[in-house]
Formats: sequence, C-alpha cells, structure tokens
Amino acid sequence: MEVHQPPAYLYSNLGLIPFLDAMELEHKLTKLISDEKSHDVLLILQHPPTVTMGKFGKPENVLIPLSGLGEKGIAYYDSDRGGDATFNCPGQIIVHPIINLKHRGAKTYIADLNLMGSSVLSSYGVEADKLAQHPGIWVNGKQIGAVGLRVSHGISMHGLSLNVNPDLSNFKVINLCGLPGKTATSIEAEIGHTVPIEEVTQRLILAFSEVFKVSLSEISVEQLRALCSIC
Repeated sequence: MEVHQPPAYLYSNLGLIPFLDAMELEHKLTKLISDEKSHDVLLILQHPPTVTMGKFGKPENVLIPLSGLGEKGIAYYDSDRGGDATFNCPGQIIVHPIINLKHRGAKTYIADLNLMGSSVLSSYGVEADKLAQHPGIWVNGKQIGAVGLRVSHGISMHGLSLNVNPDLSNFKVINLCGLPGKTATSIEAEIGHTVPIEEVTQRLILAFSEVFKVSLSEISVEQLRALCSIC
C-alpha cells in the first residue's frame, strides 16, 4: 500500500525584524513560490513596536497623532493586508505562512489559522471565544490574536499574531482591528505567570504542522535571505 508523505514546507525564525524588512522578504517569497522556485514557507517573527493599517482601515482607529506614535517609539506603516489597525511589538509572536492556497480556500485557511492559535492557547488552559462577528482570536471578550491576510496570485502573505507576554498598555494607541472599546490580553495575563516566547514558538510550529498536515524543515535566516536573493 502506498504511503503518502505530507507536503514539505520550509520554516524560518526571523527573530525581531522591522516591518519593512519582513515585507520585502515576504514579497520575494511570494514571487518564488508563484514561479514554483521554492517550497511554501512558514515565517516566525516579532516586530519592534509598530502600528500597521490595513487596506480598508480607518485613520481614526489610530487614537493618537502619528507624531505621538513616534514620540512613544512606535513606527507606523500602511500595509497591503486586509483589515484595520493592528499593533505589533516584542512579546507577540507573528506567524506568517507564505503558501499556495490552490488546494485550500481562503475561508478554510482563516479557520485553520484560528484553530492553530486556539490549540496553542488550549495547551496553556486558555480557551478562545467563538466570536464569528469579529476577526482574530478572543478570550473573555479581549483580543489575544489578530488575523490579517493578503492573497496575490493564489499565494498568502501576512497571517496571525498571538500575544504571549507583551506590554499590553501600548495596545491602547489603536482601536483593535477597528473595534472601539476592545482591549488586548495575552497568555501571560490569562494564566498569571511568565511564559517563554521560545516555548510558545515551538508549540505554534507543532500546531501549524498538525493543523495544516505538513512536514516542516527549518532553514536559517541566512539561508532564507540567500533563497530570496535569486528573485
């Protein structure tokens, strides 16, 4: 009997990387995957304090002037993803699968991203709410994970962010995903003790492999940049 091997994906942990640098890599990977010159790639990263605005976002959902963001050391960028205002910072893990969606519809893909994040939360005893009317992942009405996507030529960009142990006070500079009055939470806040980023990262990688039914091979940041240099 023939044994079917799971599809092979690459993954790379970029560490703390500025938004524009990450986007440059993602656009190059999108082109490589579209041209069938690379396997699909899972990127794990963090950003310095950064507000990004989605294509359909409203400027009023950034609650302080852009000059005020700068004074707080928070960068601001318009993004090519969908959705509204999002805040990224250290202590929040960002999971960006750059993958071909030809065998997976967008709705299924979003549901799988949410399932991946929720399964990691469940491993810490944190149960996510089912808020169909709001994007992202919520716990007791507070946002713990955000989802924002761009699909170009059938290839996904952006993805999921999950709050592990960030400074939650900084999230008050925006209406989370354009929803006034909503507040952020984190795994640390929900369980009452520190959780290592590295531990959650490994659980996210395992959850991604299980939910998406793929095998993952790690490549270094240097190998990833070398791959992108051929584009």
